[in-house]
Amino acid sequence: MAVEKRRELLLDAAFRVIAHDGVDGATTRAICTEAGMTLSTFHYVFTSRDDLLAALVERGTDRELAVIADALTAASADGIGGFDGIRIMLRESLFGYIYGLIEDPDREQAMISLNQYARQTAGLAGLGADMYRRYYEAIAYGLGIGAEQAGVEWDRPTDELAPLVVAATDGITLAYLNTRDRAVCERVAEATVTLLLGHVTRTRSS
Repeated sequence: MAVEKRRELLLDAAFRVIAHDGVDGATTRAICTEAGMTLSTFHYVFTSRDDLLAALVERGTDRELAVIADALTAASADGIGGFDGIRIMLRESLFGYIYGLIEDPDREQAMISLNQYARQTAGLAGLGADMYRRYYEAIAYGLGIGAEQAGVEWDRPTDELAPLVVAATDGITLAYLNTRDRAVCERVAEATVTLLLGHVTRTRSS
C-alpha cells in the first residue's frame, strides 16, 4: 500500500476516534486499531502523534473550505448578477456548508475537539490560530470573487466581513451538533445572508 494511501486511512481513522472519544482518547494505538494498521506503520507515516494532529487540522480545514468554495462556484455558475446574484451566492454557500455538516458531523466534532486541544497544549497552540486565519483569508477572497461576479461592491474590506461568516458557521456547527435541528441552522444562515446584504452596494462603481 502506498504511503499516501496509508496516511489517508490513518487520518480518516483519527477523525472517527476523536469524534467519538475526544483527542485524549485518540492514542496512536486506538487510531491504528481503527485503521486496521500496526504501530510500526503509523510511525512510518507520521513522525509523532502531534504530527498527525497537525495534519488533521490542515485536512479538516481544507475540506470545510472546499465545501463553501464548491457551493459558491455552483451558485456563480447561474450567471445571475446584481443584488440577487450575490444573495444567491451567499445563501447557496451557507446552505452548502450545512449540507456538508449534516453529511459528516463527525468531522466537525473532531475539528472542534482538535481546536480546543491545541489551545491547551504546549507546542500546538498555533494550530487553532492558523486554522482561523485560513478561514478568514479564504472567505474574504470568496466574498471578493462573489461581488466581482455579481457586479456589486461591499461597503468595507472583505477581511472585515469574513469573521462574520466564520462566526455564523461556528454557530451553525454547534447548533447542529447539539440539536441535530436543520431548521435552526437554516434560520441562522438566512439571518447571516440578510446581515451581509446590508453591506452590499447594489451596483459596481464605474
